[in-house]
Amino acid sequence: MGLPSYQRPDIYTVAFADGSLAEYSGGDTLLEALPTVTPEISLDTILLPYWIQGGVNVTLFLHNMSKPRHGKLFQDSNAEWIFCPGASTDLDTGIKLPDLTSTCQNLIDTGQLFRGQTKFRRVYQTRNQVHLHDCVLRHVTAHGLSSFVAPSSLKQISNKTPSNQTIWLAAYDEEFDGLTSLPTWDVITEEQFKRLSKGVKTLPYMAIATIKYDEFNKPKRAKYRIVVLGNLNYHNWSKEDTAAPVMSQLELCILTSAVYHKRVLKNCGIKQEFVQPSLPPDKQYFVKPPVGCPCSRPGSY
Repeated sequence: MGLPSYQRPDIYTVAFADGSLAEYSGGDTLLEALPTVTPEISLDTILLPYWIQGGVNVTLFLHNMSKPRHGKLFQDSNAEWIFCPGASTDLDTGIKLPDLTSTCQNLIDTGQLFRGQTKFRRVYQTRNQVHLHDCVLRHVTAHGLSSFVAPSSLKQISNKTPSNQTIWLAAYDEEFDGLTSLPTWDVITEEQFKRLSKGVKTLPYMAIATIKYDEFNKPKRAKYRIVVLGNLNYHNWSKEDTAAPVMSQLELCILTSAVYHKRVLKNCGIKQEFVQPSLPPDKQYFVKPPVGCPCSRPGSY
């Protein structure tokens, strides 16, 4: 739907699924013109993440807990979820998680529920980021660098001076920990990869280091960016079958409207640029960490 223009403030242009266009004035007439869409999936149907299963290892850190706990998830006879700390399987003494189906995503988003036995350091870091509502971001300053040549690989960090090593390792941890806490990926072992991949090749990812400068061209931030080499992914589609929209029609209308009314435009940087939407169930991509990754265990994917 197009926004009203400056010359015609009460007229909306509506594009229908069949490609036809129509103009309507604002108000009830516009609402009546829009087709009624029946969702394919009921709004009452809320699915749990696939890794929420009986007996799965998780880390729990509810707001009323003094510290995180490792344990397992189980379901009782009433299909209610219960967290049993440690190696315990006693459902009577476990921590009940009522209505987990509807609260699970909120527990994950607020740093209360983690998949697997997550390190407590990472749990606390995630919780701190959530408490700050991402208003205060973790940035690694570049002020202590004695050389402003960014390493071209993780291996090159070892060739830096001790102070520079510390800064660049912290910059890599910032990016890696941020993507892990979102979460962007699931870490699996070599055995799990062989069982799940079914012959699919892995995609390598690169860690690109750079130095951000302020408006006075002074080094401000040491930054790493993790990118997957999607150009190496096997595909059977042609260039004509693909499209890469970078801006929606609504965003374009807002931008041009701002320019027309002489609004001040400002730009910003995105802290975590990795694509976050969940992949379809039939799509699986396996990524191999780069050589020298200090955050990945040997043989992990």
